[in-house]
Amino acid sequence: MADILYEDRLWKIMKEEADLPDGRVRVLNRVYARDSVHIIAFTGKEKILLLREFRAFYGKWVWMLPSGKADKENDLRTAAQRELQEETGFRAKILKPYFSMRHSENVVLTNHVFLAEGLEPAPLQQDEHELIEVHEIPFKEALEKALQGSSIEHTPTAFALLRYAVESALIGSDRQGIV
Repeated sequence: MADILYEDRLWKIMKEEADLPDGRVRVLNRVYARDSVHIIAFTGKEKILLLREFRAFYGKWVWMLPSGKADKENDLRTAAQRELQEETGFRAKILKPYFSMRHSENVVLTNHVFLAEGLEPAPLQQDEHELIEVHEIPFKEALEKALQGSSIEHTPTAFALLRYAVESALIGSDRQGIV
């Protein structure tokens, strides 16, 4: 069974059933959304671009990677390049996929993280509803900002930076030296 409860250009909410191995059936309302792209944009060996964006529905400024919906094109790399240009004013000479992740089985969307290097000025018009400051800061400081406070407001940023830091041996896997 799958019933559409709501649908528009970007979102669909469906009531769905899935079989469990023991014969029972799980019923969930699932939200389908366009995939998102997130870019770790290196300006040098140890510095990246980090955004400080006002999120109106949180009512506060949030530290985050350049990010956005892959809703204007079918190619994820093209979407990542566009979002980088719209939000930071730079385009990457090298833009490569890093990894992808999902939030939960209730929210069906994939977050695709890219690594960007060789930045050059190439601004595109920002979306009119965004209020963004672009900061060039050391990687470890960016990670601290993404993890600060008792509530992490942009999970893809926190996880992407934490994963990169561990895999690149910038920090230990036990989070030594992190707030």
